[in-house]
Amino acid sequence: MARDKETPKPSKRYAASKKERKSIIRYLSQTLGLEASDSLIEHVEFKDILIYVVDGLPCVVEREGARFPHLLCLIQRRATGILPRVVVDRGATSAVGRGADLMIPGIRRVEGTFSKGDIVVIADEETNMPVAIGKALMASDEIEEKLRGVRKGKAIEVIHRPGDVLWRLGKAL
Repeated sequence: MARDKETPKPSKRYAASKKERKSIIRYLSQTLGLEASDSLIEHVEFKDILIYVVDGLPCVVEREGARFPHLLCLIQRRATGILPRVVVDRGATSAVGRGADLMIPGIRRVEGTFSKGDIVVIADEETNMPVAIGKALMASDEIEEKLRGVRKGKAIEVIHRPGDVLWRLGKAL
């Protein structure tokens, strides 16, 4: 196995504090529309990555100052809540799955409103399933404008996708 494909071991793993549990339950409820038991939330650290495991499933990631849902949670719980979505064609789904950022030509439509820097779900148009989590490099209205005009540019920086380190960490928990 290649060194960059190895799954690191957690440096710390313990039951989340009361404050963390409240924060995670609020995030799951308000952002993803999910209910969770506050007694079954774990705090798991991997160097600069923090993952909150809820009822045995990795659900929330904190990395580089951003908090976002884990793809395994979105897929298994079939939840996207109120997070804005960018729906993409099959070619973009494939490219994003290999690690590419999302370019304007692969976008079919934007669902919801977001600003530059916001977290968005990237979903496949055929299956309607989440295929990645990204950070917007353009606001939703700017993307929609480009979809009507010159279809060029990078729209979303992919920060989590199947097969990446977060995916492997989540699968190992």
